[in-house]
Amino acid sequence: MIKLFPLFSISILSYAHSFAAVPHEAKYDYMTELANTDAIINSIPDIIFYKDIDGVYRGGNQAWANLLGKPLEDLIGKSDHDLFPADLAKLFRTKDQEMLTSKATKRNEEWVINADGENILLDTIKTPWIDQTGNTLGTLGICRNITPKPQDLAEVRVANDQFYAALNAMFTGELEPMNAIWSHSDDISNQGPFGSRMDGWQAVGAQFKKEAAMQLGGRVACKNLIVQAGRDIAYTVCEEHGENMTAAGKPVKVSHRATNVFRREEGQWRLIHHHTDLSPQLNDTDDE
Repeated sequence: MIKLFPLFSISILSYAHSFAAVPHEAKYDYMTELANTDAIINSIPDIIFYKDIDGVYRGGNQAWANLLGKPLEDLIGKSDHDLFPADLAKLFRTKDQEMLTSKATKRNEEWVINADGENILLDTIKTPWIDQTGNTLGTLGICRNITPKPQDLAEVRVANDQFYAALNAMFTGELEPMNAIWSHSDDISNQGPFGSRMDGWQAVGAQFKKEAAMQLGGRVACKNLIVQAGRDIAYTVCEEHGENMTAAGKPVKVSHRATNVFRREEGQWRLIHHHTDLSPQLNDTDDE
């Protein structure tokens, strides 16, 4: 229901605002049903707006006005360059043009600053605004606030902790925690301190199995953690500090920058990418 709701909202808006090309007599019954269109779109909590082919705003709902902190009537006739910083306005206009060129609905996530000065993440859908004869009038947009809640960030932080616990368990030969925290999809990847990249769970899982069997020991801790989360994708950035063992059994102090990417799968955050700096210490030791 959540995924369909924005498209349903756009359908209502598109349907209502395509009447301009229809003679009054032909649209009378429809207008009777939708006489209170403004009330309909204003009852939708998501942000709704529409602008013409030149990028000039021609209407929207109260949620859109609230986002910008201005009366609705003050927004009509303005462009993105009138309402947003130059770099953001350019991005919005580029996304509009991409959608209008392809004539296909586009979806992307955008960070904006609302009227209260808060940095919020919007899940934005843009689709062609067309009239009853099929002419493209401009852009229809609907945005949903998907700014990560403290609970979302906490869940990603827990998943990140589970990964490092699993990594340390793997050093002792225990493989199950690592298998549990990773997605088993074909689109995952792992690029460790030696630089080679493994793609897909078959390759990544096989490498973990090989490393667990070696039981080399060592321990790595995640420090200076940064966590960010979107609707279905999240990432963490940290520094890995600790001690690894080479294949020759030599202990080596390590200090890596690391990025971990998670995807929400069946309600759980699963790792889909792990990437660290190269480790000259490990490579040099193995070459001795």
